[in-house]
Amino acid sequence: MREVEQIKKDVAKGKIPPVYLWYGEDRFLIQEAYQVLKSYYTLIDPSGSGIERVSAKDFSPAEICESANSMSFFASRLVVVEDVTYFQDGQAADLEPFLEYLEKPNPSTCLLFIAENVHKGRKFYKALDRSGEILEFRSPKRQQEWIEWVQAEAKTHGKIMSPQAAAQFIEWTGHQTGVLSQELDKLDIFTGERKTIREEDFQEITPRTIEATVFQLLDAVANRSAKQAIKALHEVLRKEHPLRVLTLLVRQVRLLLGCNALRERGGNSAEVPSSLGISPYEAQKVWQQSLRLSTKQLSQALHECLKTELALKTGGGDAGLLLEIMIAKFCRKE
Repeated sequence: MREVEQIKKDVAKGKIPPVYLWYGEDRFLIQEAYQVLKSYYTLIDPSGSGIERVSAKDFSPAEICESANSMSFFASRLVVVEDVTYFQDGQAADLEPFLEYLEKPNPSTCLLFIAENVHKGRKFYKALDRSGEILEFRSPKRQQEWIEWVQAEAKTHGKIMSPQAAAQFIEWTGHQTGVLSQELDKLDIFTGERKTIREEDFQEITPRTIEATVFQLLDAVANRSAKQAIKALHEVLRKEHPLRVLTLLVRQVRLLLGCNALRERGGNSAEVPSSLGISPYEAQKVWQQSLRLSTKQLSQALHECLKTELALKTGGGDAGLLLEIMIAKFCRKE
């Protein structure tokens, strides 16, 4: 998100720090940032000979430092160190070459470390912080952050999405920045000269996620609408194997039961992500849905899921019909 914009500013000014540390779980954003940084060096040298990518698993710190200190014909080099695990326990002694290099990094080289996790208390992290720039790449967490990210991405294509359309797009497509970006590329072409991306645009060309359909199915169950629930079931069965659908239903029912159990103990929605191991955004949705489904109803639903799974695995009937019967039972009044 904003990290990529920061790198674009560094590139535009031609002020690349001698050392970068990029970390976080969003590999798509990191790859996007790398392409921006790479463009600076390929502009200087279109052959790309000044760019070197190595794995921390295959090269020692001493070898990497030697590479960073070497000179290039075009005077600017980019050395990318991937798969960084230097923040794990027991590696401090092996990092002395880096600590020495970071005291006086080669100004003609940008040494970029890419890691999934870091430990901010480590000597290595502090040395990196003193010598260069550290950026965390994370996916949006809250709904408003997701909406703003989608709107910003649409803007890069010269398009506009209203907050309502962006929210619906996220619900429809899922919460993966890479997938959302690819679908926006398609929508850019689909809408042509038209500036505004509307809800009907992505509903026409973008596949709806199975998770979104499962959530809609359980909303119909909460409303006791067997007709709508079975309609949603048919939609999801067109995309996935019955056992996969059942697995997703079981997961969702267990999450809802977890929310109800947490509520009964006096807990609140803020505790859901850590208690159930899900994202804050999903936690908010599940918590709200759990308010409409009783523990008794969910327990019965889980029991029916297990019975249906046994029938599916032992050839107890047509898979689609078995799931329809199960959903119909979900919708019965208590």
